[in-house]
Formats: sequence, structure tokens, C-alpha cells
Amino acid sequence: MQLTKYRAFGKFRVIQMAVSLLSMLIYWGFSSGIFEILFNYNESSIDYNAQKAEQVRHDMLESSMYLSEYMNIQGYTTTIMFILMLAVLILFYQEKNGLFTFRYVRGESQKKVILSTIFQYSWINALWYCIMGNRMEYIPRNTFDGIFGEGFSAASPYLYYMVQGIPSILIGTFVYTLFGCVIALYCKKSYQALLWMLGYFWGTQILLEFFRCTFLKQQAGLAWFIGKFEPTFLYGFYGYVYHNPTIRTALQTMDSLILPVLLSCVLLIIFFRKEEKINA
Repeated sequence: MQLTKYRAFGKFRVIQMAVSLLSMLIYWGFSSGIFEILFNYNESSIDYNAQKAEQVRHDMLESSMYLSEYMNIQGYTTTIMFILMLAVLILFYQEKNGLFTFRYVRGESQKKVILSTIFQYSWINALWYCIMGNRMEYIPRNTFDGIFGEGFSAASPYLYYMVQGIPSILIGTFVYTLFGCVIALYCKKSYQALLWMLGYFWGTQILLEFFRCTFLKQQAGLAWFIGKFEPTFLYGFYGYVYHNPTIRTALQTMDSLILPVLLSCVLLIIFFRKEEKINA
């Protein structure tokens, strides 16, 4: 229980989440233009009377209050947030090189220790970022109408955004944290796991996008299929509107997580078999 509390609310976790929240707000402040509106708004530059100019300023402020900017696919989610989200791998690496040994000595199963630790770090990280990282957008899409019924997104926008955060933030963070912890089992230094994760995320993104743009120019259907496996699709699926949304339309939001899940399983199997040979 104390160990779970440390992983969820320890000093490192508090710093991680505080830095994440601060960076989100700074990114949002600049990308939304709210700083310009608040401190550098020039009423004389608009061909309106003073009352109308103030109304325009008010409308601009109201528009900028949507928090979608800090979760922009080209911005925060796939860069700053991804790095901060995986900073928890440092803690896992420290446990791997320290606490794990003491637990083995006490007779605990190696598989149980490693798997329970990985899964606990993953769901704790996922819950934290789901609470803090879900977003609001200007226009609700119909991605989940195939599950909840036609018009769900438009009729229940706030509920839609909560549902939207399940695949992109909750499940996505869980899978990438799990994948990162598995990679950390093979690393000699803690920072190497983070570098491998960044290499996977952007390396896969660049390779698949290059393949789509180079070889699938005339095959829109196949290009779309391949595109769903690009890591950034997880954070950008809400940009699409579907002619006939189905359950598959909703579930395909997580297609890009199939590869890291499969790689995690394969790497875990290889790791445990290797350890069994060493301990035999």
C-alpha cells in the first residue's frame, strides 16, 4: 500500500504533474493568443467604435478559453506531453535496479514483481493524465455515434469529450507507459528508455507517412488504412467526420496502439525466457 501511494503521490509524481500542468497552460496561453488579447489588444486597429471593439475583444477571449490548443496534434500532445508522460520511466528504472532485488530475495516471483509493477505504473500514469489532459474542442465530431446513437456528439458535447479522452488519453497513456517500462527492462541507463520511446513514436510516424505519401498516392483506401497505425492518429482521430459512423469507427481510434501492445508482449516473452535460462 505504501509503495502504491509513493508511485501515485510521491515527490517525483507531484513534480511531474505540476510541470505537465504548467507547460500545458503556457502552451495554451501562447497558442490560443490569450496573452495577446489580454495585454496587447489594440482597439484602434479595428474599424469599429469603442463599444464594438470591446465586444470583439470579449468574443475573442471567450473563443480562446477552449483548452483545445494545448492538445493540438502538431503541438503539445505529441511532443511536450509525451516526454513528460514518460518521465515516470525514471522511477520504474530505479525500482528495477534496486527494489526488485530485495523483493526477489524475499521469495517473490520475478514475473509477478515485474508485471505487477509495470501495470501499476501504467494505470496510475493513465489516470493522472486522463484527469489533467482531457480537452475541449470547438466542434464535437461524430466518431462515437456508432456506439451511443446518431447525434450523440452534438447533443451531449461534454459527455462526448469525456468519452473522447478514454482512447486518446486514458488507454493511450496506459499503453505507452507499459511499452516504455518493458523497454526499460533492457536499458542500461534510465534516459535510454525515453529515447527509445521517442524514437519509436516519431520514427514510426515518419516511416509510415513517407510510405503513404510516396507509394500510396493513387490508393486512397490503403493509405487511409495505413494512416490509422501512425502514432499521431491516436491524438488526431477527432478531426474526422464520418458519413456513416459505426462501432468500428469508434474502435479504430485505437488502431495505432496495436503495434506497441504486440511489441510489449514479444519483448516481455523474450525477457522472461532469457531470465529463465540465466537462472536455470
